Amino acid sequence: MKTIIQSITAIKATASLAFTAQIMIFTVVSMIFSRQSIPIGYIWQMMFLSLIYGAVQLLAFSENYFKKMKTLGRISITGTTMFAVLALFAFTFKWFPIYSLINWLIFVGLYAVFFLVAVFALRTAFRLSGIKYNQMLAAYKAGNDMG
Repeated sequence: MKTIIQSITAIKATASLAFTAQIMIFTVVSMIFSRQSIPIGYIWQMMFLSLIYGAVQLLAFSENYFKKMKTLGRISITGTTMFAVLALFAFTFKWFPIYSLINWLIFVGLYAVFFLVAVFALRTAFRLSGIKYNQMLAAYKAGNDMG
């Protein structure tokens, strides 16, 4: 029971961040194209995408499912699974004229760019936080050596 509650909490936290990011991006795009509102159907799609992303993230990065898998493998699982989910949503909800090859090429290209930017940003954030924690640990150790 405890694991289920922890899983739901993790999915909820990730989904909340993903939903917020989607709304922010869609708001900027809407402003660029002079749209005044977001259709309710889009909001529902974003909500379900966020929940799916939260579940995929939990599965890919949980030690319960993929023991001893390197981070690159986990990122690959997340990336390919979410690409398939987004492609399914694009096809189902007709995000663009789906029988146009150029639209699919643009879709794949944009996904690749945004995915790589997100991975690079997270990697940079983790490295910076690692440096900060290493500095704090060194300061703590130096303080204990004196005492």
